[in-house]
Amino acid sequence: MMGGLSALAKGTSSEPYEISLSQWSFHRAIFGNSREDYARFIAALHSDPDSVLQGDLDPRDIVVRARELGVSHVDLVNILWFGHARDRAWLRDSSQRARDHDVTFVCLMCDELGYLGSSDSEQRRQAIENHKPWLACAAELGCTQVRVNAYGDGTYLEQLEQNAESMAALAELAEDQGVELLVENHGHPSSNAAWLAMLIEKVSHPNLGVYADLDNFFMGGWNIVPERRYDRRQGLLDLAPYTRGVSAKTHAFTEDGQETTIDYVTSMKVFADHGFSGFASAEYEGNALSEYEGTQATIALLKATRQQLG
Repeated sequence: MMGGLSALAKGTSSEPYEISLSQWSFHRAIFGNSREDYARFIAALHSDPDSVLQGDLDPRDIVVRARELGVSHVDLVNILWFGHARDRAWLRDSSQRARDHDVTFVCLMCDELGYLGSSDSEQRRQAIENHKPWLACAAELGCTQVRVNAYGDGTYLEQLEQNAESMAALAELAEDQGVELLVENHGHPSSNAAWLAMLIEKVSHPNLGVYADLDNFFMGGWNIVPERRYDRRQGLLDLAPYTRGVSAKTHAFTEDGQETTIDYVTSMKVFADHGFSGFASAEYEGNALSEYEGTQATIALLKATRQQLG
């Protein structure tokens, strides 16, 4: 069983975890209204990626938001600047802005790069090729981790085999770049935590781990009616031995600042009990508060939870 944490997975303090800011928390400020027609958005993302950046926030200025929120680490999201993986000037400028604000990049989350678990071997090969420039990009920006998706087709067993082949190859490529490869419970079979744990064990590569989302335990995909969910606590227990990064998602808050559906103390304790001491990335997904206010509340919740776990 591959349960140990690598040196890259651990933070630099004695706290149960460190706090980072997910760039996705400000996706509305970056995208503006471009995601209202999602099919058109995806098409534009692949044909003219900068055209979807219709908001008021330059994605490079997420470091400014981080400092305003009192956070010194940021997790990046590739589709928020999809056209710049090979743009050296843009990447240098992004790195300079981070240095200017004393912010460090931790994880680069990658989407829209093809199905690593496709039943078509050529599509799997192409998906690996599509990830290569982003691995290099992550290394250039100083990230220590890259998060990918275990998407594919076929039965759960077929997707397990197909994803395992790709993840083994990609974990090697990521290691060559000095970054860890993490798989998130993020729809498709991966939201079934037992399946994702099996994938990590099947590959059994020291450079492969899990980026655990506290809420993505819906099975079968998004917008399935009726919704089917894998039990959250069981899911966290299944994934904790392999977890090297946490997506600390929030949707809404009680009057005393707790998340309305996720017990943060119980959830984060599961990871702490398995030796996790890496980064929990604040990601506000709600609508009741502004992105800034919701993210601020998420960070406050993470700090309060950390203090309780002490």
